[in-house]
Amino acid sequence: MVRSVGALKVFGLLLVNIAVAVMGTAILDTAIGKTFHAHSLSAILWKEWSLSVGCAAVIGFGMWRTWRSHIAYWTWVLPTLWFGVKLLLAIGKGSLLFQFSGEACVEGVRPIGCINWFVFTIPFFRSVFYSLGAYASSVFHNAQHPQHTAAPPSIGV
Repeated sequence: MVRSVGALKVFGLLLVNIAVAVMGTAILDTAIGKTFHAHSLSAILWKEWSLSVGCAAVIGFGMWRTWRSHIAYWTWVLPTLWFGVKLLLAIGKGSLLFQFSGEACVEGVRPIGCINWFVFTIPFFRSVFYSLGAYASSVFHNAQHPQHTAAPPSIGV
């Protein structure tokens, strides 16, 4: 019973981290993105890619500093599975780069490639960079506070 409660807690924390990585980044991305006016599809895609990656890393860095939870390192796992399954299913249905890079959005938001970019690629990248930001935060913290790092087990000689 105790193990299942612990597993549920870990899974719940993982889902919270994923929500923060994907939706928190979207909120910050939107707020910052209003200051940059992109006038072409290429500029819009570059803006979205850079803000998604940068904001996710900053949020991951800050969230690890706030919660100090190593579960944030694993935020990338479920979105990667989500992205990977869709990527495998898309093989043979046109250019994967076109479908998952955002280039398909030139034809509007309705084409499947544009939807794949919004629903699968963006959450994947946001979660990966959130995890990297959390890891970087823990490394930075441990470098500043070496007494908090785990000491290797001693051999009772």
